[in-house]
Amino acid sequence: MLTQRFKSLLLIAFAILITTSTMAQGAAEVWINKVTTQLQNKGAEINFRINEEGIRISGKLLMEGNHFHFDTDEMKIWYDGTTQWTLQNSNEYSELYISEPTLEDQQSINPYLLLKNYKESFTATDGGDKTIAGILLHEVTLTAKDDAQELSALKVYIKSSGDLAALHLIFPDDRVYKIDIRSMRSGLTFPQHTFTYIEKAYPANEVIDMR
Repeated sequence: MLTQRFKSLLLIAFAILITTSTMAQGAAEVWINKVTTQLQNKGAEINFRINEEGIRISGKLLMEGNHFHFDTDEMKIWYDGTTQWTLQNSNEYSELYISEPTLEDQQSINPYLLLKNYKESFTATDGGDKTIAGILLHEVTLTAKDDAQELSALKVYIKSSGDLAALHLIFPDDRVYKIDIRSMRSGLTFPQHTFTYIEKAYPANEVIDMR
């Protein structure tokens, strides 16, 4: 099951990656810049698959400015810059939570605001070329400076073209969650409704308005 906390950590991983070129040095900087240049160019669409302790979950993340849409079978989130809609599905029953996140709330869910907490918290090192599943990839490791952080490290795997291939989230207890990037497109512009909940498209059994 994709928990709310893991969802936040996944967004943290993308947030770190999007702007981590300010942290990287030398060869690591060159490789990370290949990815961040793409993600910083207007909107981005990332299709991914999460391997969470033997469970595979596919999903999609759309980002543009401070707007984002996170989409998996179990959870969908829309954020239009002011209002957040979180739709959770469980056993054919769906609950919709509506909120207007405070700045503190947004720092745990918004990929761009997350940067304010994580931008200065990781050190980047170059791991060289690695062969994973028969594919030659370049590895960059972002290691947490503070042992108390929820993520102890983030491994980034990059294709020679500069496309992001995979992220490995490493926790202090040595758990590793692997995120395979199925596809990534950048330089996109999304219509405004992309980041807004549409009731007709996703009816909910119960609505909890927390505004």
